Amino acid sequence: MRLRDLAISLDPSAKESLQLQITRVLGLAIRNGRIKPGMALPGSRLLAEELGVHRNTVLAALRELEAEGWIESRPGSGTFVTGTLPDLTPHAWGDLSKEAHLPPSDPGYDIPAQLSPLTEPFLALMDLSEGLADARLAPSEAMGRAYQRAIRLHGEELLQYGEPQGNVMLRRALSDMLSERRGLTADPDQILVTRGSRMALDLVGLSLFKKGGVIAVEDPGNRAAWETLQQGTNAVLRPVPVDEEGMDLDALEELLKQQRVDLVYLTPHHQHPTTVSLSPGRRMRLLELAQRYRMAVLEDDYDFEYQYDGHALLPLASGDPTGQVIYMGSLSKLIAPGVRLGFLVAPKGLVERLTRVRLRMDWQGDRVLEWAVADLFRDGDMARHVRKVRKAYEERRNHLVACLREHLGDSLDFRVPDGGLALWARAKPGFDLAAWVLRCKAQSLIIQPGSFYSFDRSPLPATRLAFSQFEPHQLETAVRRMRDSL
Repeated sequence: MRLRDLAISLDPSAKESLQLQITRVLGLAIRNGRIKPGMALPGSRLLAEELGVHRNTVLAALRELEAEGWIESRPGSGTFVTGTLPDLTPHAWGDLSKEAHLPPSDPGYDIPAQLSPLTEPFLALMDLSEGLADARLAPSEAMGRAYQRAIRLHGEELLQYGEPQGNVMLRRALSDMLSERRGLTADPDQILVTRGSRMALDLVGLSLFKKGGVIAVEDPGNRAAWETLQQGTNAVLRPVPVDEEGMDLDALEELLKQQRVDLVYLTPHHQHPTTVSLSPGRRMRLLELAQRYRMAVLEDDYDFEYQYDGHALLPLASGDPTGQVIYMGSLSKLIAPGVRLGFLVAPKGLVERLTRVRLRMDWQGDRVLEWAVADLFRDGDMARHVRKVRKAYEERRNHLVACLREHLGDSLDFRVPDGGLALWARAKPGFDLAAWVLRCKAQSLIIQPGSFYSFDRSPLPATRLAFSQFEPHQLETAVRRMRDSL
């Protein structure tokens, strides 16, 4: 251990003597674990040379540390940190706990309430609550080639600062995809590439709201999105019920009559978590309400490409004549969770504002990744990948449905979703779903109780079961554990 590694800086002009400064810094390094028990200290001559002080000053500091029990001299071997550190008492340089050699678990200051986590993260073998893209199906080889091309052909450019709005090639590719697949005409200048949907939510909140703005949200709904909107802007969220046709627009209109609503956030394609689609009639009415009350609509279309039965309804944004809708999409759901790419589509004036806000948050995205993904679109690899995973996810949906009907048909009822990455299962009369969820956790299965999706956390006898990230044999294992937890 060299003292220069401890960033020791002595101040000869300070009121505190050089001896005490050395004692204090070495003592703190031992307490916080940077110099560990049993470690040998350099000799006093070397320490004095490194610090630029007289050797007697170093010897006096070491004697003080030895007297306090922090170090010990071993004849013929040198000076070492003691194996058992002494109990601590307050010193002039800080109030230290008995475990001061360990980093503190809590900060020494208050944390604003809006930064406190609203949900408790936990890890388990299988989490069936979310619905993620299966990274094992990602086009890894094609992406690897695209990365190599990006670095080989454009490395000098892509490793510099770049476009905060996102790679123009990727925005052009997204513009073409939205037009061809989703009926949404969007100029590349109307598209902002983000680091996933969480950043997109943050940017919308920071760009549109003053402190205390009001956002209408679906109930039941996406708690992770609620938390992101609330923590980023300290917005006030107002729940609007969801039924078999999606968001209840009678309830929304009643809310609009009572107070100013700045934004309505919803998932109209496959509602999270119930998987129902907002009906065509309600779509038209929502756009009319947004225009009449000058309200923004944030359309989270996270899984449009995963339509297995029938025809997908086009996005709200495709029929928006007045620029009310902000359209949000996810490439992470198309490729893999670790590929943090999302995008926003909005009128150019708003995109310019969103881009300025993004500059303050994060100058740009991953330019090499954006170029590589644009290459996947251009070469047709993305289209081939989507066809492959859509087929795989449909097979997994069907497999989960068959397993649930065989093993839990007496306990759960559900509608087979026409698309998406999960299904919504309701408890049959007499089945205690909340208690069952706890027993599943003991089987290393994470299934959220219905109250997790309920805005006020009130009991809800239903849950979301994801299938996209699990192979058929894994789904069989999960359902057997569910059955064993009955």
